[in-house]
Amino acid sequence: RGIVVMNTPDANTISAAEHTLALILALSRNVSQGHQSLLDGKWDRHKFVGSELRNKTLGIVGLGKIGREVMQRAQGFSMKTIGYDPFIKEGMFRSDEIELYELNELVENSDFITIHIPLTVDTENIFDYKMLSKMKKDARIVNVARGGIINEEDLAAVLEEEKIAGAAIDVFKHEPILKNNPLLKAPNIILTPHLGGSTKEAKAGV
Repeated sequence: RGIVVMNTPDANTISAAEHTLALILALSRNVSQGHQSLLDGKWDRHKFVGSELRNKTLGIVGLGKIGREVMQRAQGFSMKTIGYDPFIKEGMFRSDEIELYELNELVENSDFITIHIPLTVDTENIFDYKMLSKMKKDARIVNVARGGIINEEDLAAVLEEEKIAGAAIDVFKHEPILKNNPLLKAPNIILTPHLGGSTKEAKAGV
């Protein structure tokens, strides 16, 4: 019928990588909380003391195109980058670029974790309560990949229990997000409506 069907996986790579860094920066500097505080008529300058990205360890789960773009940008902030990807072999990256870790080891040693893997039978709920609880108490996690990789109920629980410092989530198991999603009431979280690939440039590329 003259219908052209195309797969354009590279078109939103940069947009997704940049959105990832935007969320990491927003988490580290309490941008969302500071904004809401001002709207509430408060001036909580000393309540929202942030942290620099310099010398922090970023754990990148998935070292495909987007993961590698995030890695390059994070190094511009002088972050140490470590990565996990079962399909990546030693020698594919320079040692001064990134160190490869097993997933458990990466989770335990990262100050920030960012996810860039597909949703499959093997990756669904891979970040459950047990895995999330292995994170540092002052660590934060970002997901701009696919909903369902992080168990949303378990993430809400570890945030409520203050087992981790924060999270930023762009993708959800059900989209649009359900009104009873526990993340909507979780503390120290930034939620965006699947904006990773939503830029003028990415849409034009697609």
